[in-house]
Amino acid sequence: MFESKSVELTINSQKIKVHGFSTGAVKVKTKFLEASRKGLFAQLDIIFNKRFTEWLPVWVWVIEHPEGIYVIDAGITSDTMSRAYFKVLGFFSNWVNTSLFKFKVNRQEEIDKQLESINISPNAVKVLILTHLHVDHILGIKHFPKAEILVNRLEWNKPSGDVPRLYPEWFKPVLVDLDERFETFNNARFLTKAKDVLLIHTPGHTHGHSSVLLKTDQGNILFAGDICYYQQQLSYDRYAGANISAGEIKNTYKKILNFAASTKVIFLPSHDKDAAIRLDGLIPLVP
Repeated sequence: MFESKSVELTINSQKIKVHGFSTGAVKVKTKFLEASRKGLFAQLDIIFNKRFTEWLPVWVWVIEHPEGIYVIDAGITSDTMSRAYFKVLGFFSNWVNTSLFKFKVNRQEEIDKQLESINISPNAVKVLILTHLHVDHILGIKHFPKAEILVNRLEWNKPSGDVPRLYPEWFKPVLVDLDERFETFNNARFLTKAKDVLLIHTPGHTHGHSSVLLKTDQGNILFAGDICYYQQQLSYDRYAGANISAGEIKNTYKKILNFAASTKVIFLPSHDKDAAIRLDGLIPLVP
């Protein structure tokens, strides 16, 4: 439904590749996508909202880096097509995942199959980075038993909307302390020896939500998770209804916009249908 994109870039004149794959699609309540109120009122609006959005992508990003293959988020799986799949979560979580969301994915769209389409074995992936622990970002982790899986320690210790019963039994992520500073961001961690891949704390959607920054010769690519659902929300100061903290997400917006005002940033949220187009054209957040 959403076309994959691959681009060749350079880091210090060394070639790399970045790929975007949508592991199926999701529909959410329109008030989940964009809020008209804050806090508890926004949550109630989502529950009582009867309208769904159009189909949205579920992007997974892959970096073929000189230090190894990095995958950002794991996407959804075809298991979600069975309404019985979520019953193990109990009544309320089952209701949330079957009533507030609609999924559409086939087996060939899962991330392992998409990696194989570019001749990468899931077992060859060095690092899987999870921006946060919501179902549409974590279900594909079952395909990466040999990868090092990274999660912001705060996201693990203070989760919001996570679903541990859907984790594989072997899942024990490496918890990362974001105790370094980078530009406008007070909490970050360099993940590569070359200091060109960073995990950055971008809270609001969840308290521990993080994004991944890739520094290339062509600009900084920010794999933004669920900071927002489409770039215009950031540009025009509009917010999703699903954020856990209005104050935190507002501050995250400010930091990103200040960063993008001083350097080229390509901004790629996980459910933005135009994200792959911006990756392909290296279209900056701030012209």
